[in-house]
Parts: sequence; structure tokens; C-alpha cells
Amino acid sequence: MDDLDKFFSKTKNEKGDSANASYYHIVNPSTNIAVVGAEMTHSFFTNVNTITVGTQHALDPLTTIKVRANNAGKASALIQHEWRPKSLFTISGEMDTKSIDKSPKVGLALALKP
Repeated sequence: MDDLDKFFSKTKNEKGDSANASYYHIVNPSTNIAVVGAEMTHSFFTNVNTITVGTQHALDPLTTIKVRANNAGKASALIQHEWRPKSLFTISGEMDTKSIDKSPKVGLALALKP
């Protein structure tokens, strides 16, 4: 994205059953220390709105933490480290805060680029 510190977009998916609107704001553009974002999705088929709020924080130039939560009770987080140029190691987790009896999901990912 250019030097803009704010981004707003709205989209409609190919099937036409939902519409999205999102907002993106970099709190400190010189260091990309914190990013705050929000998204609203409306499903025409079920007439349900979902609002998601998230943030991103760069621990250092190679390590990033991302957290998001929505009004349906889903919360997720990840930590991502770039250990080689364009090669990423990611640990992520997600849980449904409204269904404590369901076990949380945990994932590991390794993306390698030559």
C-alpha cells in the first residue's frame, strides 16, 4: 500500500451472497509497530452480520504477532517469524469463546521460498 496510513474497501463476493467492508490503519507508519483493522461482513442468505477487529504488532523487523476476534466469539492469534528472506515459520491458534467445551485449534506452518 502506498504512503496512505488508512485504507477502506468494500467488496461483494462472486456469488453475491455477502458483502464486506474493511478499515485498516497503521498507527506508526515509520516503524509499522501497530496495525489496527476492522471488517464487517453481511450475509444476504442468512441475514447475519459479522464484525471482526484485529491488530498486528511487529516485535522486531522479522517477527510479527497478529490477534483478532469477532462478535461470534471466535478469537485467534499467531506469531510469525521470517527466518530467511521470504521464508516464514508460523504458529497459530483459534478458539471459540462461546463454546468452551470445544478444543482450541493450533497450527504450525512453514512457507519456503527459494
